[in-house]
Amino acid sequence: MTSRLLCRLATVCLVANAALAACADQGTPSWRELGYRLSPRCKFVMQGRAAGSFIAMDDGRLMGLRSDDGGTVELSSDDGKTWQRIATMYQGDGPGRLTKDYECQIALKTRKGVILWVYRDFGNMHWAWDDKTGEAVDPSLTVWSIRSLDGGKTWIDRQPVADGYCGSLNDIVQTSTGEIVVPIQQYVPNPGRHCQYTWVSADDGKTWQRSNLIDIGGRGHHDGIFEGTLAELKDGRLMMLMRTPRDRFWRAFSSDGGRTWRQIEPTDIAASTAPGFLLRLASGRLALVWNPLPPDGRMRPLSELQPGEKPHRQGSELPAQNWRNSLQIALSDDEAKTWSEPLTVARGPRLCYPQMYERRPGEIWVSFVAGREWVKNLIRVNEEDLLRRPDGPNGEPLRIVAFGSSTTAPRGSLVVYPMLIEWELTDQGRNVQMINAGVGGDNTRSAAARFEKDVLAQRPDLVIIQLGINDSAIDVWKGATAPRVPIDEYERRLEEFVKRIQAQGGKVILMTSNPIRWTDKLKELYGKPPYNPADPDGFSFLLKDYAERMRQVAARNGIPLVDSFRMFTEYGRVEGRSVDDLLLDGMHPNDAGHALEADALLEVIGRMFPAAK
Repeated sequence: MTSRLLCRLATVCLVANAALAACADQGTPSWRELGYRLSPRCKFVMQGRAAGSFIAMDDGRLMGLRSDDGGTVELSSDDGKTWQRIATMYQGDGPGRLTKDYECQIALKTRKGVILWVYRDFGNMHWAWDDKTGEAVDPSLTVWSIRSLDGGKTWIDRQPVADGYCGSLNDIVQTSTGEIVVPIQQYVPNPGRHCQYTWVSADDGKTWQRSNLIDIGGRGHHDGIFEGTLAELKDGRLMMLMRTPRDRFWRAFSSDGGRTWRQIEPTDIAASTAPGFLLRLASGRLALVWNPLPPDGRMRPLSELQPGEKPHRQGSELPAQNWRNSLQIALSDDEAKTWSEPLTVARGPRLCYPQMYERRPGEIWVSFVAGREWVKNLIRVNEEDLLRRPDGPNGEPLRIVAFGSSTTAPRGSLVVYPMLIEWELTDQGRNVQMINAGVGGDNTRSAAARFEKDVLAQRPDLVIIQLGINDSAIDVWKGATAPRVPIDEYERRLEEFVKRIQAQGGKVILMTSNPIRWTDKLKELYGKPPYNPADPDGFSFLLKDYAERMRQVAARNGIPLVDSFRMFTEYGRVEGRSVDDLLLDGMHPNDAGHALEADALLEVIGRMFPAAK
């Protein structure tokens, strides 16, 4: 493992690997340390390794393989807490050098004891997309294999398997008749898209044979059908589930060990445009881990999915749903015909590319990459916990409205503070109903026009109010010389919001706006008097006064205040940190900023609404 920032969501510090290892011994690290919310039914194991990279040795030890530094071969006697390097796969020149670990990893120990490692040669990687032609420019990321006949001590038969461009290697299986099967995607031009092959070896990875091409069309740098995962069914057929941008997995079946694929069709498994992973468990059940559709999404009928004139911003001709902020696992007792109610195992920004490994019967290790840094994380869940129905919420509903502007509103894949609060309270067993009433561009004056409908009509138990950035702004680029909302009016409207909520029986938390930092775009619009672009705080010189007025409203009414302006500012005063670390674009909080706010809000909410015992 390497010491690194554990995803921007972890806000407060760099977490050393030793600290995480200690947490793994003592229990699950907090989401503030990891950068994602872990289900109470799961346990953190380690970082830096993918579930597909493990081999169970005959003596009970665990082998871990990686493609960095020539291909590292390591052994662990304590389930990955410590490792001993025993070999390097290849130390010569390219092509086919092992230089980089990324996303998923795929290793296999065959029934004859051969250890096989399939990897990509990042030394020859090239990927560029021409928006005008709608094609990739000279795409290249080739797939290689190497194997060991002596338990990983020495490695032979290093060879290219597939040329072209393969964006990810997700799975490898050996069938009951001995074939080794690896799904490998293939970029196909005219129009540019990704398609799916499998490569098959009948001699333990010594030679390889390619299947027929699976192609459902598409147009765009993330369109098509690819990143397949495999399971052998009890009738001897192979089933492959594949990623598409069409709200669901596609599947195909092979009756000849992966050499040919037939019955290529959509499934009824709702999925984001992201890969899943299948695993046959020792119990005989199938397990599937994947990114579902967003909470407010739905699996649209295929007839509704119509191509646009140009590729969607997700890189597909269809408007894809690219939700990667949660991962869930389901089980099947009937060979993938039906699935159990999924358990959400992790929530957080950009959780994707999962794999599973059954360390012991019923003990499932799940890996995924997390955050902007794509840190590999490994967690553990027991099969028996997946069979339990999800716990229902306890107590009376706690109805919360988050009332604000674009710093509150949903924003693509960004994990905003209302989302984090809902996740945390739900995982505590609270019966929480979160309503995000953030609207981009709003100030207290414009928000007042929707206050009755968006706040009071919801009959909330609690309202979180964060407004101020747009009130304090002077639109100098329009020739304005005064704030959009004068500071006295701002204070009066905040007071009115508080009184009306309290009159209805609700409670209020006021939250000051975060400070702003200059970007090139903001300087272009606002970099003139009275703003001072040479001063890092120059864009916030009025906002700090509005924050002070909000503090006064909170004190006067005896209501809690979460002071984001002060929290962000104090964070930036620590050596090695900057307020910019918490901002997406100089103005809006990023995942880390929202986590800082959510952390403070949760502490206050816990005092205001203690959980029932």
